[in-house]
Amino acid sequence: MYVCKDCKKTFKEKVEYCDCGNNVFEEVADPAPPAEPINESKEELPIAPHPILPARLLSVSIFILCCTFSLCFILFFGPESKKKEAAPITNQKTVVKDIPNIDSFWDDTPAYGMQPDYNADINTYKNGLKNALLAQLDTSTIEGSGSCDIQFTIDKHGNLKKKKLYQNTANKPLINETKKMLSSVKRYNPPPKSYDGSPLTLEVLENTDGTYTLVYKE
Repeated sequence: MYVCKDCKKTFKEKVEYCDCGNNVFEEVADPAPPAEPINESKEELPIAPHPILPARLLSVSIFILCCTFSLCFILFFGPESKKKEAAPITNQKTVVKDIPNIDSFWDDTPAYGMQPDYNADINTYKNGLKNALLAQLDTSTIEGSGSCDIQFTIDKHGNLKKKKLYQNTANKPLINETKKMLSSVKRYNPPPKSYDGSPLTLEVLENTDGTYTLVYKE
């Protein structure tokens, strides 16, 4: 390779004159070809996992504990459904035996200050007694359908004795209110002579409009 001494233009072969008119050249060695890049394959080193710091481990543990506690609370202590199912109706009668025995402290004084009317009609007397019982039955707290029977006798002063309650259906509100009614009416007017002291049985029966009434059973 030749280089012009004046303009430094290079020529692969020696010429007589350069473009600038100079005829003096300097011979130089050809430049070495560029070295090929060396592709060194570097093995990728495995990335070591980040160590779990104690503070981070504590936070994760608290979070898992809170989630577990919330799930247990929802499963075991969640709000109960407010919808009340109607009690199943069964045909089997069960005698309710937990009616309080209040005969021992009853007053034998005739009710309402009335004197015995032994000539009164027994049907009229029974209807008045039924209305007195029905007035003590709070039907507003009874839900669902069903029926039950009550039975008692009446002494000569009008005291209700030997009370029994027969559960026809598993309607707890109805049974509870019937027990309250039977306990509230301790005595009524003295019975007429035509009453022979036999037990009187009445059925607490639901009407078509959802109210309840009492009906004598023979």
